[in-house]
Amino acid sequence: MRILGIGKNELFALLIALIVLLGLYKYFGSVNATAIGATILAGIVLSFYFVLEKTYLFYLLLVCLIPLSVDIGIVGEAQVNSPSEVMILPLLAVLMLFHRDYGKTLKQTITHPISILLAMDIFWQLIVTLTSSHMDISFKRWVIHTIFIVGFFTTITILKDPKRLLKVWMAYVVGLVPVMLITFDNFRIQEFNPRTVFSISKPFFPDHTVYGACLAFIIPLLILCCMHWRKLNWKSWQLVGLFVVSLVAIGSEFIALSRAAILSLAIALVFGLFLHWKMRFKTLLLGLVGIGILVFAVQGQIYEYFEETDAVSNDGKVSNHLTSVTNIQTDASNLERVNRWVCAVRMFEDRPILGYGPGTYQFEYNKFQTTEFKTHISSNKGEKGNAHSEYLTYLSEKGLLGGIIFLLIVFGAIYFGMKNHELLKDPLLRLLNLGVLLGLITYFFHGIFNSFMDQSKMAFLYFTGLGTLVWLSQIARNSSKNAA
Repeated sequence: MRILGIGKNELFALLIALIVLLGLYKYFGSVNATAIGATILAGIVLSFYFVLEKTYLFYLLLVCLIPLSVDIGIVGEAQVNSPSEVMILPLLAVLMLFHRDYGKTLKQTITHPISILLAMDIFWQLIVTLTSSHMDISFKRWVIHTIFIVGFFTTITILKDPKRLLKVWMAYVVGLVPVMLITFDNFRIQEFNPRTVFSISKPFFPDHTVYGACLAFIIPLLILCCMHWRKLNWKSWQLVGLFVVSLVAIGSEFIALSRAAILSLAIALVFGLFLHWKMRFKTLLLGLVGIGILVFAVQGQIYEYFEETDAVSNDGKVSNHLTSVTNIQTDASNLERVNRWVCAVRMFEDRPILGYGPGTYQFEYNKFQTTEFKTHISSNKGEKGNAHSEYLTYLSEKGLLGGIIFLLIVFGAIYFGMKNHELLKDPLLRLLNLGVLLGLITYFFHGIFNSFMDQSKMAFLYFTGLGTLVWLSQIARNSSKNAA
């Protein structure tokens, strides 16, 4: 039966909508409040329909919105990066309850060494949470860390089509484009004053360092796609768009003026060249050990060289900002970073086995500061961030075993990324593997100077990068078995 061309199912839906509207009006008592409530409710209903019926598109939308998400307060002082972090939980619920492929993929990937290390990381962080000096804070950090791993690492592995895998990374780039344009416009409004770079990426990124780190992670993949665009079978207008976005990303990296991010790109370039010259993983390890021994042997001369650098990072001159990275005498930013590192080491020495617990560094480091290393920008209130090092954060908060697990993840990712590069034959998969591996290299280097793993914008890149390497490792292993 149809009334005015409307079927009974549509008529029933309209009747339900009318009853809901009347209920909302009865509850709120005003038209404006009813309209707002109806809009929110409609958004929730559409989101649930979208995630149930169009899960892959919902996932792409989530990824696209990660760079555009902003922090909003929820309960008390707690914040959530919305809408991306809000979308993760329903996505995971739908995958676990309604998608059989998700369970099958988990069974296949759970035995991979990187998956095992991440599971160990989750388990050990729970253990040190139970012994934390601030158990409530550590538990929240553990929950967030677990959601990031499950939400980003495992989700990427269910995509069987390589083109879909690349689209996920391109979705992040698409979301990053308006952020780059708005950041550039903010810089223009500030008359391109280098001293304003610390805040021009707000409200999307809290400061220029994490903004620069995320750009550095994605730039190698963009450049590789431009260099090997024929392998992607893209049309000419897509190539032009990709080339323009790549230029904007590179320009935005220099606008961000993050010294560690720019240096990390240089490290990634060197690593890429060595990989092109067929460097082996054992050779890389020996080289790193050799560099470590050399640095230790000539540390006196290196310190004397650093003493001669007088450029500072906040005097408004770009050249000084970049060269100030070696100034450990007068540059407040560098001196404060040393202060945080020393505090992290002292915290580790105080609790070497279990650490102080996830997320506790900023509440504990103050009592480990000394007048020898404190600067005029040091804080005694614990409100100014972390240890400025991913590695030292692990040691101070999760103890020796936590630090070892993180190091094993770092070198495990490099090992399997290099092995994938050697075994993969499909040009698209090789391109994707190399781009993600170089992105991870920028993060591993940047992690010496900063810690961003607890922020969803970097957590997505890091854990999805690991998931991508695992996904490609399985393909490479299967291809190798079939060839044999």
